[in-house]
Amino acid sequence: MTTSAGISDLYNAVITDLIPFYSNAVLLPNSALIPNSLNIAEGAGDTVQFPLQDSFSIATSGLAENANVVGAGNNFTTSASPITAVKRGSGTFVTEESLEDGQFDVVRNAVVSQLSRSVAQATDQAGFATMLNNVETTDWTAGTGTDANTLTGVGANALLINQATIGGATGLVDLNTVFSPQAMGYMSKRDITAKMEEDVQFDRYIMTGTVRNGFGQLRQDFIKVVGSIAGSLASANNVDLADFAQAVALLRAGNAPADASGFYYAAITPQVEYLLSSELNGVGGTGASSIGSLSDIGNRALLDAVISEAIGIRWLRSNALVTGVTNTIA
Repeated sequence: MTTSAGISDLYNAVITDLIPFYSNAVLLPNSALIPNSLNIAEGAGDTVQFPLQDSFSIATSGLAENANVVGAGNNFTTSASPITAVKRGSGTFVTEESLEDGQFDVVRNAVVSQLSRSVAQATDQAGFATMLNNVETTDWTAGTGTDANTLTGVGANALLINQATIGGATGLVDLNTVFSPQAMGYMSKRDITAKMEEDVQFDRYIMTGTVRNGFGQLRQDFIKVVGSIAGSLASANNVDLADFAQAVALLRAGNAPADASGFYYAAITPQVEYLLSSELNGVGGTGASSIGSLSDIGNRALLDAVISEAIGIRWLRSNALVTGVTNTIA
């Protein structure tokens, strides 16, 4: 039984702070990036079905009186995308000595930061992985896992547009994504929740934070993948702005909806941010300081991630992308 006033105060503080800290740390579950989202925390079951529009057709002009307006071109009845909740969690130990010897605010901030940021990172990693082939658990381990050459734009596999050239003939690649806000669906079954248990044997406390959420592709053709040489700052045989411009062109040609301001989103590694920085400035990219405020962009994670707006893209920096993937070029 917990008798320490300090640990009780800490638990209450963590409970109060954990949800807002997590909300500001997680990137993808944001209505600007994925407006198709459902919260089923109060319902039964762990899976939701998002109805899919399998095809798109332009409205018919010159319809006669009493003619069929609906037609068969646009409907949501033929299929659906199931998204199942996945549990993600993180834990940390808090000793009695840390409370006795350290400042309460320091311990509280460390616990809240550890739990919220680690669960947020796991959530974003799952989302970006799902963008690639609609499976968040795919093994992309270099040499033994799935190869980048499977990203052909067929089935659930998003199209890697520069697979044939990136990195020369061989090498590992990082998988940056360009996507429409309508590409993905998101569901939440459990908001981040903290629990605590006393570990008497070691005179410490165990604190955990967990969520249950999931992602799914709604339109694979609304996602394009741009490869870059894994972890490289060298420009030779590496990604350039033209690759992302091609991704935008393909999305526009496929009638992929942009956001309300006409932008798609590109999530890129810090290395790609460095490689493209001069090119973005050269095409009149808007600096992050000029893009907007928290109230009109989204949560803190999104505001901090946005680095520029240019060539029809809002550019997002992320460390949660799939990286270090084998790229076997036939």
